Amino acid sequence: MKKRRLTPFILAALLGVGGIALAAESHDHSASPTSASASIAATGTVKSVDAAKGKLVIDHDPIPALKWPRMVMDFQLADKAMASKVKAGDQVKFDMKEGGQGAYVITAIEPAP
Repeated sequence: MKKRRLTPFILAALLGVGGIALAAESHDHSASPTSASASIAATGTVKSVDAAKGKLVIDHDPIPALKWPRMVMDFQLADKAMASKVKAGDQVKFDMKEGGQGAYVITAIEPAP
């Protein structure tokens, strides 16, 4: 009978440890650099351009300042006119700043040399 009472506690303890390990492996898109208004430089490949909405999908390289691994993300452009500077498949350099709700907004972009 004592074994049955311990089983739920053991399972809860094991799941708790696993949950901590999973949390340590995730990354936080809202992680901010030292200054909330600091511009962050990044590089990547444009996957798609939505000029009407002023959005890009970029497969960006790791961004150490934010502790982000390489990933594909949607980015809003600070100025929709910037969408005409790039096309899908372009390697790019871009600068971004934190916008509302932890999202990052591209403030400058150009094809990488």
